[in-house]
Amino acid sequence: MKKILGIFLAVCFVLSVTAAAASAAPWDHNKNKFKFDKHDKKKWDNDKRKWDNDKRKWDNDKRKWNNDKRKWDNDKRKWNNKKHGKEYNKWYKTYMSWFVSYKIFYSSYNKFYSYYYEYCYVFSTVYKGHYGSR
Repeated sequence: MKKILGIFLAVCFVLSVTAAAASAAPWDHNKNKFKFDKHDKKKWDNDKRKWDNDKRKWDNDKRKWNNDKRKWDNDKRKWNNKKHGKEYNKWYKTYMSWFVSYKIFYSSYNKFYSYYYEYCYVFSTVYKGHYGSR
């Protein structure tokens, strides 16, 4: 029993020394990972400008689509108080084809924004940390 306990304590000692040595080692072995030069700063600035221009374009398109949606919803509200005939069916088919287009645009818009926010997060953590805030 004493022999097993001695072996167990020796193994625990070796493991604790190994863990202490590993935790005392420098954590960043990639010292050049976050070093930037002026070329990188220009590249980040150009990329940021491009993303912001794309964001402005998407926001303007969204505003146009939402204005159209408001018009379609007003027309739909007007049809709710009338009898439904051939004209309504024609209008409803047109409305549904437009609505599918609207949903496709909106999903593309959300996809762009997910990439945009991911880029902005990287930009704010990496770029701002090395060049300071503007």
